[in-house]
Amino acid sequence: MAGFFDDQEREDKKEYKNTLVYFLAAVSFVMLLFLIVIYINTKNREERLRIQAAQEQAKQQQTEEQMLEEEALGVGESKLTSEDLDFWEMYEKDDKEEPERKDRKSSGDEADDRAPEDPDKTVSSNQTKDRDEYRNRKGNEDPIAENKDTGEENAVSENRIREKEDDGKHLKVQAKGEKATWYEIDEDIDGNGYDFKEYLSMDEDTLEYKDKNVSTVRGVDVSKYQGVIDWAKVKAAGYDFAMIRAGARGYGGGQLTLDDNFVLNMTGAKAAGLDVGVYFFTQATTKEEAVEEANFTVGALLNYGVTYPVAVDVEWIENDKARTDDLTPEERTELALTFCETVKSFGYTPMIYATRDMLVAGMLPGKLTDYEVWLSDDYEPQDGTDYPYMFGMWQYSKTGKVDGIEGDVDLNLRFINKKEK
Repeated sequence: MAGFFDDQEREDKKEYKNTLVYFLAAVSFVMLLFLIVIYINTKNREERLRIQAAQEQAKQQQTEEQMLEEEALGVGESKLTSEDLDFWEMYEKDDKEEPERKDRKSSGDEADDRAPEDPDKTVSSNQTKDRDEYRNRKGNEDPIAENKDTGEENAVSENRIREKEDDGKHLKVQAKGEKATWYEIDEDIDGNGYDFKEYLSMDEDTLEYKDKNVSTVRGVDVSKYQGVIDWAKVKAAGYDFAMIRAGARGYGGGQLTLDDNFVLNMTGAKAAGLDVGVYFFTQATTKEEAVEEANFTVGALLNYGVTYPVAVDVEWIENDKARTDDLTPEERTELALTFCETVKSFGYTPMIYATRDMLVAGMLPGKLTDYEVWLSDDYEPQDGTDYPYMFGMWQYSKTGKVDGIEGDVDLNLRFINKKEK
């Protein structure tokens, strides 16, 4: 019997061990399933967070682009409202513009709140101290016309304006948020020397300048807002170069963006045999941001050779608040020069694009002489431009029609010195 009980005890112990093993295996399996569930939930949560972050980033980028698209179309980069950034037709025109230069932009309803201008006050192109004293003068009264009846005051003001128009020593321009102001032409700055009356000709919207020393070639500047372009037709229409928008910085949040059609335009224009350059719409407020914009532009060019300049596009944002509104002419000039110096360090030819008003009222033209200026002035181009200082490229129309491009496109002349060719 003893043997029987011993065998029974061994069987019981064996069964117990087996039961324990099975129990532990079951517990382990349950724990494993539990851990798997936790892992899956964690991965799902991480994926949801990643998707949410991506959506938020996309939403932020979309908001930024919408701001860029509320600038409504155009350099001078004018119809531009938010970041619609065809920076070449930038601002909506105002019915209250001065009659002698209707392309000079006012800031809409804000103009009604500003004090009347002093038509006899002259501001030097590079004398910001005098400029600030003029702007801060109480009421900007006209001391000569003071205490006279309205008719006499208007007559005196009109006579002074006409005198300054005729003397060839003054230029009337308008900065953002201000009345049009007379600026004295600085004779120490090199003039452009172009004789538009003698050597400029225009056939419909095709402009040409040619004398014994200087000739011109025709070009367009484009961005995504021109859509898909048939560059072979553009070339066949007689256009030799294209300035293509590389990108822009948003004037609200400051985000850098590459133009949607940059690659398409670069490859198409080059394949058609056009000379190609690029421009970048700046909203830099520090030297670090100006360097960042230049590096961004140069980086976009790594896969493309350019034969024309790399330009920084300097503009006011009319009818809206912009991050660059508080820049002084000195600061704005310094930032443009920083962009140019950075671009030059990579072996490219820098250029500064700006409107006539920006160059005179918003910058210091005397400090821009080391780099080529790309002037935007589409006021009666058949008569030339009254911008007195040197420039090598002229954007003379924002409503040009070119075979191969749907809708309006900006038209340009590049001045070629025959002696330097």
